[in-house]
Amino acid sequence: MTSSTFSRSFPWGNVLFSLTLAGAFFYYAHGVHAAARGATDWVLVVPVAGIGIASLLVITGTKIVDWYREHAHDSGRTVPVKTLLFMALLVLYVGALPFIGFDIGSFVFLALTLYVQGEKRWWVLLGSGVLVSFVVVLVFVQLLNVRLPTILL
Repeated sequence: MTSSTFSRSFPWGNVLFSLTLAGAFFYYAHGVHAAARGATDWVLVVPVAGIGIASLLVITGTKIVDWYREHAHDSGRTVPVKTLLFMALLVLYVGALPFIGFDIGSFVFLALTLYVQGEKRWWVLLGSGVLVSFVVVLVFVQLLNVRLPTILL
């Protein structure tokens, strides 16, 4: 009987992509701040870019820490079914947005994603879907004046 000596390689793709995206966020925020006529021109962009950069750095650090923790104990696991289902839901969500609207599509996507991840309480699925979809649509459509295809809002 032979034992598996499979070892997952360092997640260079994840790390480089996250750092590149963080750099792009920084470059864009710096450009907006440099070209701004006043605080009202950059007040929404720079903080959001800072949150994005911080999130990407946390993700990068998490990937590296996870790799170090699992490096010696990896047994050649495959991609979990939940991950594949999430990716399929994401593709369907993006493809259906022009037809069912951003508000309905976001609600359905969020509820189904929570269900796939293991949430079984119907009131949490519906409540989270309604609350998050409403807030996101309100922010994008009403506050940021982004034109999105919506049905209810």
